[in-house]
Amino acid sequence: MSETTPSAAVPVRLIGGPEDWHGATLSTHTAQELAGPREDLGTYLISSHVPQDHPDPGARAVYEPDAEPGRADVWFFRGWVPLAPVDAESRSPEREVELEVHVDDDGLPVAIVAREVPDDVIRVVRVLAHWQASGQDQLAPEGVWHVATRDGDWYLASHLGDRWTGGPLPVLQDQERGGDLFA
Repeated sequence: MSETTPSAAVPVRLIGGPEDWHGATLSTHTAQELAGPREDLGTYLISSHVPQDHPDPGARAVYEPDAEPGRADVWFFRGWVPLAPVDAESRSPEREVELEVHVDDDGLPVAIVAREVPDDVIRVVRVLAHWQASGQDQLAPEGVWHVATRDGDWYLASHLGDRWTGGPLPVLQDQERGGDLFA
């Protein structure tokens, strides 16, 4: 990252992750830097909301942009560094089903419809985390999302051809006690 003046910086929107960073805007990169290689972009942020059961209270929240053609000015929460086996991001559903997922203009999931219950629309409250496929496993989904809904957290996987699968994620112990996922 180079030194920039505030007037030359382009705002970057953070999606997902801990409460102190979700929805925040960083203004530390120029348009030229954002146009460069995506693997050079991203940040590890200090958070006041490292999960209570994380073994490293100084863990950093990792944010990175998606690869092209994704937007360089939208960075997604990828998890914590160092990663711990108890991190919410390591959860996966017990069972995946075919889904219809509606996205907004930014490509963020906003509603889920299980094909087996087509009249039940589940509204996404917020994105928790998002990862892109590495391209190394051709059978892997193109992208994976963890999202919060009023009925609990969901795993969503996008596949080629606008096909989605997913399912409810196991409840975290903190959620069972009424705690915040990132408190």
